[in-house]
Amino acid sequence: MKVTVAVMGDTHNQFQIINKLKDYMKDVDVIIHTGDHYDDINYIKKIYNKKVIGVKGNCDWNGSDVLIEEINGKIFFICHGHQYNVKSNLNGIFYKGKEANADIVIFGHTHIPYYAVEEDMTLLNPGSLAFPRAGSDKSFAILQVDTLIKVKLIAL
Repeated sequence: MKVTVAVMGDTHNQFQIINKLKDYMKDVDVIIHTGDHYDDINYIKKIYNKKVIGVKGNCDWNGSDVLIEEINGKIFFICHGHQYNVKSNLNGIFYKGKEANADIVIFGHTHIPYYAVEEDMTLLNPGSLAFPRAGSDKSFAILQVDTLIKVKLIAL
């Protein structure tokens, strides 16, 4: 049975853009938030009434730095990414994901969407819903988690 996961982050208290995701959230089972701002998770839970998994970012004081979650038999390594210097390169976060035997590594921090599969492990940054950088659009991702993980980056 497939599980649908929405991945978002770097929302920075911009609730008006979070509100615009209603049509996308109808069939979502779980929402993952990559931090900045961690407190936005409470708002997301309230308006979408879904299970929300989240980590703290570099602008946050509360929350976990890293979470390892199993969703539909797949291992998710979730962090904000600043602690692995993702603005410079993805080597640190890639090897942390490998150490965790992750099927997918989810991170934020750069405000730039990124999706790749390296050595059978998915690397995903949903971008920023609030303040995109490097000419990217406001964005998030929808995953279909089954025997494979299908990723769709969505620009708003």
